[in-house]
Amino acid sequence: MLANDAATGAVEGIGERDHSVTAEYRIFGPPGAGKTTNLTRQIRRAVERFGPDSVLITSFSRAAAAELAGRDLPVDPDRVGTLHSHCYHALGGPQIAEANVDDWNKQNPHLQITPVKKQGRLHGEESLEEDDAGSGKDGDRLLEQLNRWRGWMMPRETWPAMVREFADRWQAYKQSLGLLDFADLIETCLQEVPVAPGSPAVIFTDEAQDLNRMQLSLIRKWGERANYFIVAGDDDQTVFSFTGATPDAMLDPDIPADHKIILKQSYRVPRAVHRLADAWIRQVTRRQEKIYLPRPEEGEIHRITQGGYKSPEYFILKSATEHLERGKTVMFLAACSYMLRPVIAVLRKEGITFHNPYRRSNGYWNPLRLGRRGSTANRILALLLAHPDLAKENRPWTCGELALWAECLESRGILRPGAKQALQSLEAEMPATIARLDEIFEPAALASLLAAYEGGHRKLLDWWRARVAASFHARVQFPADVAARRGPQALVEAPQVVVGTIHSVKGGQADVVYLFPDLSQAGDAQFQRFGPPRDSVIRVFYVGLTRARETLYLCQRETPMAVAI
Repeated sequence: MLANDAATGAVEGIGERDHSVTAEYRIFGPPGAGKTTNLTRQIRRAVERFGPDSVLITSFSRAAAAELAGRDLPVDPDRVGTLHSHCYHALGGPQIAEANVDDWNKQNPHLQITPVKKQGRLHGEESLEEDDAGSGKDGDRLLEQLNRWRGWMMPRETWPAMVREFADRWQAYKQSLGLLDFADLIETCLQEVPVAPGSPAVIFTDEAQDLNRMQLSLIRKWGERANYFIVAGDDDQTVFSFTGATPDAMLDPDIPADHKIILKQSYRVPRAVHRLADAWIRQVTRRQEKIYLPRPEEGEIHRITQGGYKSPEYFILKSATEHLERGKTVMFLAACSYMLRPVIAVLRKEGITFHNPYRRSNGYWNPLRLGRRGSTANRILALLLAHPDLAKENRPWTCGELALWAECLESRGILRPGAKQALQSLEAEMPATIARLDEIFEPAALASLLAAYEGGHRKLLDWWRARVAASFHARVQFPADVAARRGPQALVEAPQVVVGTIHSVKGGQADVVYLFPDLSQAGDAQFQRFGPPRDSVIRVFYVGLTRARETLYLCQRETPMAVAI
């Protein structure tokens, strides 16, 4: 095992140790230990030494890469990205097979593959998560298995027969159309691209525990042509086992002790949570031993005896609401996404805003997406924020605001003929005068609109909700409830509540965490086995435990398929 005092003393010596054995350095960052901050310092140090065009920064996901880029690094944004995106550009931007599956699905109706957004997967935004809800297609499942075996770099003859048969058919399809799939991007670069894009002097790899053996082999191949390279992560937080990630890929081959750095002080996890998490992770069969210290606060752990993921009303309306009223952030975590549906239903019913800032592409977890012009939340804000009750200065709507909230109204009896076409032609910055409103609305509708406006912002919102077209009803309900109960400003403020799978929030934290212990059938089958399958489940819940900054709630299990923490 690594001597921890030697490891912690190696930070200042990164890049200056003996490279006769290896130029690789490993930074182990346990939960909340400031790995990103430390990596940022190392990037700045490398830039000062070699120049801004001499570093390459890569990570498992765009979120992790973006966090590094957001640290105002003196590096061109093109030098920061996921490994898949770097490979994509190194290969000249090939057509991606998973984004072009229409012909495959026609030819193989029994093996259909869900098309993905090319850029989403290139940037780690659409990484598959364990759901086990029965919605996955057979082709999706077989492609995931194929990618896992390829990621492990296992000989083809060891693959299951069904995976080999699928691989032959999938390869023939790709070749017929000149496509590469996401695994091909890595494999092709590993075989044909000897130097990383831009010939960097230093390569930084963040969240390395989430990369599979083939991906890390590529990093190490490219690293041989650099002055040195840093692999940063935490083997204890390897949670993407279903993509082929394993702790062994990060831990092997062994490297000299003075090339290993362990960040031992957590700035997140309090003592009570740390004790539980530390005892839990020590069950795994292989890990890098670490000195890992909690922050000085004791923290709290509560075991809920009333309410699991199927019946969350009690603890949401009781303890969680109390924490929210005290200004605390709250996180609801489950191993599988379908276990979050009852929680989300209660949050919607109560008009409590929520989001998942670590997985913004998931609209179900992010219902108030203000970045999109035509989102319902934006329409409601356009309707209400200029109201005298809420604005510092009374002003009329602009034509742009009018178009946003009026476009989704039912036409019959409300809008004049041709009004929706007229709305599209309005200059956004012009005031929406009474004369303009009269051109858009039928006389009776305009009279009722003005009366509602005079009656207060809630009356105005009620008027609008009662007249939106049927196709908008489902989208309107939640943001309108939020605005009615908590005011329109609640649509703008960052929600205090995060919902997500444990996989999706790795790297995140909250003051208060509610953790559901339940497993899917597939997860339970893994947990009942000894060795790596069971270890992977333990690591997932270790990540869940260590999101808590102050208070951890271990919720009641709903079925026998659950971990006992």
